[in-house]
Amino acid sequence: MLAPHIKKKVDELWSRFWAAGLTNPLVAVEQITYLLFLKRLEDIDLKRQQRGFPSIYFGYESCKWSYIRQDKTNPTHLIDVVFPWLRELDKHFTATSADGTELASLNNRMADAYFQLDPNKGKVLSDAIDKIDELFARAGEGSAAQDIMGDTFEYLLSEVATAGKNGQFRTPRHLIRFMVELLDPEPGQRIIDPAAGTGGFLFSTQQHLMRKYSAQENLVLEWDGTPHRTDGAAATPEQYAAIHNGANFVGLDNDRTMARIGWMNLVLHDVTDPHLLQGDSLSKREGKAKLKELLEPGSYQFVLANPPFTGTVDSGDLEPDTVLFPRVGGGGKKKDESITNKSELLFLWLMLDLLDIGGRCAVIIPEGVLFGNTDAHVRLRRELLVEHVVEGIISLPGGVFQPYTGVKTSIVIFRKVTRRDSKQTLPSNAAPLSEHVWFYEVEEDGYSKDAKRNARPGQQNDLWDALEKFKAWITHGRSAAQRHEKTLLQPSFHSERWRQALLRDTADKLTPAGEAFASLPDTSMWDGQVWGVHELFPELPRDPKAAEIQVRNAASKMLYDLVIQFFAPATLPIWEQWRAAGTADRPMNADHALADWQKAIKVPQQEFNRAARDVQRFFESEDGPALPLWKDMVKDALNAGLASHKNTVMQASTVQLSHHDQVADLNAALEVIAREVAKLDGFDVTLRSLAIDQATELKAAKHWVVPVRDWARNDEWQSEDGQLIGSHDVDGLVRPAYVQAMLVEGLYDDKGTLKDGLLDPDCIEARDWNLSAGQYKPFDFTQLKSDKSVAELIDALKTTEKDIIKGLDKLLAMMEGRE
Repeated sequence: MLAPHIKKKVDELWSRFWAAGLTNPLVAVEQITYLLFLKRLEDIDLKRQQRGFPSIYFGYESCKWSYIRQDKTNPTHLIDVVFPWLRELDKHFTATSADGTELASLNNRMADAYFQLDPNKGKVLSDAIDKIDELFARAGEGSAAQDIMGDTFEYLLSEVATAGKNGQFRTPRHLIRFMVELLDPEPGQRIIDPAAGTGGFLFSTQQHLMRKYSAQENLVLEWDGTPHRTDGAAATPEQYAAIHNGANFVGLDNDRTMARIGWMNLVLHDVTDPHLLQGDSLSKREGKAKLKELLEPGSYQFVLANPPFTGTVDSGDLEPDTVLFPRVGGGGKKKDESITNKSELLFLWLMLDLLDIGGRCAVIIPEGVLFGNTDAHVRLRRELLVEHVVEGIISLPGGVFQPYTGVKTSIVIFRKVTRRDSKQTLPSNAAPLSEHVWFYEVEEDGYSKDAKRNARPGQQNDLWDALEKFKAWITHGRSAAQRHEKTLLQPSFHSERWRQALLRDTADKLTPAGEAFASLPDTSMWDGQVWGVHELFPELPRDPKAAEIQVRNAASKMLYDLVIQFFAPATLPIWEQWRAAGTADRPMNADHALADWQKAIKVPQQEFNRAARDVQRFFESEDGPALPLWKDMVKDALNAGLASHKNTVMQASTVQLSHHDQVADLNAALEVIAREVAKLDGFDVTLRSLAIDQATELKAAKHWVVPVRDWARNDEWQSEDGQLIGSHDVDGLVRPAYVQAMLVEGLYDDKGTLKDGLLDPDCIEARDWNLSAGQYKPFDFTQLKSDKSVAELIDALKTTEKDIIKGLDKLLAMMEGRE
C-alpha cells in the first residue's frame, strides 16, 4: 500500500503530464513508466556488474538515471540521446550477460519506445524527475524501494479511468487475487494469460506464491487481500527461484504498448526475465516462432485471464488449426470455416488447448457465453461439460467493471480432462465428465456498485465466502457445498496506523520523520520499511483511535504543566504587585492587573509559539495526522494554562500562586512532548485476519449445486425381464439398468437434438448446456409472505396455468377461424 503522501506525489506527477498535453491515459502511463524503468535500469546494471558483466552504459554514461537527474530540465537529452539508446538496448549486452536478469526477455520490445513530452516542457520534466526521486530517495535501494516502485506503478494503472485500445481495460486487482486463490498454484507450475494487458494476473500469481510461502506469523493482509511482508521464508531455494522465474509467468497481448507496459510492470515488481510479449494469441502462428513456442498445446498447468469482451476476429487471420478452433462442418460452402469469430468464445477454446491434462483455468467471461444459443455457444459449453470438468461458475455483480463497462460477467473455473486428439465432434450418449456444477452468486465484492467503485473496507464481501465454499466443494463435493449454504463466512477486520520508518536521507542525516525514532536501540531493522506505529512503539495500542486518545491525554497534561511552569516567572511579579495593592477597604483593580499581566507575558508567549513551531520538524509535513493534532494541543494547552494564570492574577488578593521552577530549556521540554505526539504519524489501514471464520446466517442461499445430466422419472418403464419397474428406486436414485437402456436407444436424434422426456428439464444438459447461475437458483419458499400454505400457492399456480392455456387455445381457434 502506498502512503497517502506518496499517492499525492503520484497524482501530482500524473497531473503534470496531463497539463503538458499527454491527455491519453495510456500514453501518460507509458511515459511515466519509461522514467520509472530508467531509474530501475541503473539498479539492474549495478547488480549485473557485481556478477562480473560489463555495464550496459559503457560509452553511454549520460543515459544513466543519475545523469538524467542532473540534466533534468532538458527533454531534448531524453529525446535525442537516451531514448535512441533505449530503443537499441538489446545491442548493449549479450544474451549470456542478460541470463537470469530482467533484461533476458527484453526481446527488442523497446524498439519503438519514444519520449513524447514536448521539448519545450523542461519544467514539466524537471518536476517529474523530482517527484520520482522524492518517491524513492528516503526508501534506499533495497526491498522497500522495490515495493514502492511496484505499488506506484499499480497505483498509476488504477488511475486510468477510461477504456484503453481495442476494448482493453484494467481488471480490478481484488478480483484477480480472488481468481488466483481459487486455483492456488504451486511454485514451478507454469501460468499463462493469453490476453495479459498490464500483467496483473501474472504478478498477482507471484505475489500469491510469496504469500503462501512466507512466515505466516509475519504476514499481514489488507482488507481486500493485498499481502504485505511476504518474505518467502518457508520456500526451499528451488521454490524461491521458481517463484521469481519469469519463464513460469507467460503473457501475450496484441497491443504492443500494453505488452511493453505489462513487461515493465513485472520488472518493477521484481520478476526476473518476465515472459510477457506482444502477440495475437488467436492469429496464425506460421512464421512466428516465439508465438508458436509460447502457445504450444498442453504446456501450462494454469490459465488465468480476462479476455476481450464482445470482440470479433478476422477469420482470415485466425489460426487455422481445426483441432484448436472447431469448424462449421456439414456439407455447405462454409464447412471449413471457423464455427465463430467471437473473441470470447475463441479464447476459451484456446485456453483449453493450452492446458495440460489436469490443468485448470479461471477466466472472466460475459454472461452471454453462458446462455447464448448459437451453435458455437452451445458447442463450447457442451465440450466444457462433457469432455472436461467445469468446477464452478461464480456470477459477479453487474458493476464490477465500472466505469469501463456495465456488462454482466461471471468467472468460470474448469479442469482439462480430455486430450486434444480425443475431441468429439457430435453430442455423445456418454455421461458428461462434469457430473455437477457449483454456482455462487456474488452480490457484494467490497466496493460500491456505482461508477466510482469506492472501497468499502470491513463491510460484506462475498468473495471471501465464495473462496471458502469453493475450497470445500472441490475437497468434499456436494455434501460440503450443501451443508453451509445459508452461512456467510468472512474474516475479522481491524484498523492499524502504518508509517514508513524513513530514518536517514541521502546525506546520512536524520530526517525530521526519522528523529522520532532516534531513541530506538536498533534502527537498522526499521529503515525504509512500513510498520505499524504499535510495532515501532510497543507502549501504544494497536487501534489508532485508542492510541490517539492515550497519547493525547498524556501529552496534553504535559503541555499544560509546561505552560503553567513556563509562564509562572512572568506571572509571579504581577501577582505579587496586585496582591499587595489590594486591601479589604480598597479592592484591587482587576482590569489594570490583567493589562499588566498581558504585557508581561507578551514576549514569553512569542517565545513559546516559536519553540512550538520549531519542533514541528518531528512531524510528517504532508497529510500526517500528528501535526494538526499537535497544533490543536498546543493551542488548547496555551488557552487553558494562560486562563489559569489570568484567573490567579485577576484574583490575586484571594488566590494563591503556586511556586514553579523556571523552565531551563523550553525547546528541549517541547521536544520531549512533540516526540510522543509524532509517534501518531502515519496512515490508517483496515486489515483482515488470515482466517476466514466469522460466520453469520443468511436468509437465502448464495450457492447451489446443479446436476449436468439428471434422468426424468418414468414410473412406467420396465426392464426386459420384468423384474424392475420404474426408472428410479425407492430412494429416488436412477436405476443403472434404466440408464443403460436409454443410452442404447440414444439420447439424441440424427440431427443432434435431445429427445423429449428423457432428462429432467431442470438439469443443465436439458437446457442446451446453459450455465447461467440465475437459471438454477433455488426457489426459497420460506421467503414467501402469504397467509396461504405452499401447497395452496402451488395449486393456485396450476389453476392459473390452466386458465392461460384455455385462453391461448381460444386465441388460436379465433386465428384459425374456428370461432
